[in-house]
Amino acid sequence: MKSLDVALCDSCEDYILKFASYLMDKINVGIHIFTTTESFYSDDSNYDVAIMTEEFKEISEFKPKGVIGHRYFLTENMDSEAANEIYKFQAVSQIIDEIVELRQLKSAGTSIRKSNEKSKMIGVYSPISHELQLPFSMALGQGNKINGRVLFLDLEEISILPKLVGKTCDRNLMDLLYEIDANTSEKIDLNDYVRSFMGFDYIEPFINPNEISEIESDTWMRFFDTLRQANYDVIVVLFGRTINGFARCIEMLDKLYVLGKPGDYYKKGQEVFCDYIERIDASIDMENVILPMSAGNLSDNSYHIEELLQGNLGVFVKRLINANGQKVKQIYG
Repeated sequence: MKSLDVALCDSCEDYILKFASYLMDKINVGIHIFTTTESFYSDDSNYDVAIMTEEFKEISEFKPKGVIGHRYFLTENMDSEAANEIYKFQAVSQIIDEIVELRQLKSAGTSIRKSNEKSKMIGVYSPISHELQLPFSMALGQGNKINGRVLFLDLEEISILPKLVGKTCDRNLMDLLYEIDANTSEKIDLNDYVRSFMGFDYIEPFINPNEISEIESDTWMRFFDTLRQANYDVIVVLFGRTINGFARCIEMLDKLYVLGKPGDYYKKGQEVFCDYIERIDASIDMENVILPMSAGNLSDNSYHIEELLQGNLGVFVKRLINANGQKVKQIYG
């Protein structure tokens, strides 16, 4: 039995047939193809999801018969930030990741997590605020895809994540924390907050720098408890400043990577942080990682974050993951 009925609408028959072929191969859905606005207008079937080019947009609003649950529009405008518009000329896998209903079905079919298991939680922290801490954490998210569904959380007070991925969301971490703080009985649905990038999910980070200091430690604990129970196999958390209840939160981690860079000045910061962990007697599987590489021209589009995650940094992080937690100092280069 098909779990979803999907309408694919595009006058380019070659494109839409390839799209449909890929979709049927990856997800168990019912697919109906329309290559003319007339055939779509006269169709009286109901669809959970309709994926259409902009030429079908107006006609879909005046269809006399049939109900469409959620419309997504394939646009040729790469810079569009509308919530229901998706850039057409990208990999179909990335288009699927931007469609909530399909992403959920895809994840449910590929997840290896057992219902009685908690998510593995990996933390990243840099006492020197390493310039590569965000790309490194994103590479950890991508590298852990082999272990199932991955959620990445950027807890930096000022994050450039939306700039790097080129998307913004209506709901962010502050909205999620507010819901957790206000809702003590009902289960939180993270699907209302997540977006996808290169195979892993993420939640929009904080917008205002002062917001993170307003979150109480008990709220953070409920937040991490909520994450532990979510349907993710691996959760990667990047810590920016030390949040309220930082020591309690990092003790919930299965692994903490502490990022540094060469040079006595930077090593001192790493040593002081390690002394702090020892002083509070925290039980943490911690690994120091030295990253001398420069992030370079990420923000001025000289090269893209995808290139960095798939290049030398991505290869390095995958080697780190495959090292099976050996407590050795890793050197990039």
